Amino acid sequence: MAEIELKPDDAEGGGWALIWVDRNEVVGRVLQDQRGFEIAPEGPHWGPMKSFGGRRFDSRDAALADVRLYFRRR
Repeated sequence: MAEIELKPDDAEGGGWALIWVDRNEVVGRVLQDQRGFEIAPEGPHWGPMKSFGGRRFDSRDAALADVRLYFRRR
């Protein structure tokens, strides 16, 4: 199972990076605006994943939980 962590990402103008710990690879970002939080997928591991597009979350933790669910069998 892939371990995904959320870390502050000041280099990208705020937001949080989603890190695949075993690979030390950024797989996406959690961004916040006035409507809530959204996931911006990044990299080749998201190719078949379309369900994150346009989804809003109430918190960073809720977004992280959804990403962890997606990566649980990888």
